[in-house]
Amino acid sequence: MKDVLLTRYSLLPFLYTLFHRAHLQGDTVARPLFFEFPRDVATWELDRQFLWGRSLLVTPVLEPGVDSVTGYVPQGTWYDFYTGSSVNSSGEMLKMSAPLEHLNLHIREGSILPTQKPGTTTELTRGNPLRLIVALSSHATAWGDLFWDDGESLDTFEKGNYSYVVFNVTQNIFTSTVLHASSEATKVTIGMLSIFGVQKPPSKVLLNGQEKPFSYLDNQVLTVSDLGMSLIQGFSLQWL
Repeated sequence: MKDVLLTRYSLLPFLYTLFHRAHLQGDTVARPLFFEFPRDVATWELDRQFLWGRSLLVTPVLEPGVDSVTGYVPQGTWYDFYTGSSVNSSGEMLKMSAPLEHLNLHIREGSILPTQKPGTTTELTRGNPLRLIVALSSHATAWGDLFWDDGESLDTFEKGNYSYVVFNVTQNIFTSTVLHASSEATKVTIGMLSIFGVQKPPSKVLLNGQEKPFSYLDNQVLTVSDLGMSLIQGFSLQWL
């Protein structure tokens, strides 16, 4: 349970941004699969899985005493939240391992999720560096956003006491663009960038034009650590 709760804490920046979009545009936070895939008749009667926003597929275990779960994976490429390994689905039911310490989460291609190193409380978590998870589409593109305020005050959006950052990937270039900034966000840094679905090992990675150490795994996950970029500082990262 502790592992699952810490995972949820790590996802708070993503969840908080979903609530902002719900407040601003009326989007749903948790939604059934048919909301995103209305033409896929297989999703119409699914009631044992759900999405956070359009990007995160949750397949919970709802039966006692089992160590696996069968879930539907809509057509497209999905990435394991923990490892970044890809699942290329034609729209099919898949059996997934589900030990007690593991919750099955998959990220939809073309998405960028802001996460954060979890602490034992939400207050402690807020002070930790952010980790951005990039799930590349088949066209090597992705998009995401982040809404950030002090986490306590009311009407921060209406009063302008917030920061809003947009993340985008195209042509092997990740960009962070600050559309609105507040002083609260100066306390937060972006520490790590994990890019899922990088087809070839890069020869080098450039952060604002300067070479940066990186790691690349066989499951096509590129990781760049120790970025140390302020949340309200726009930047670009390119892999060649």
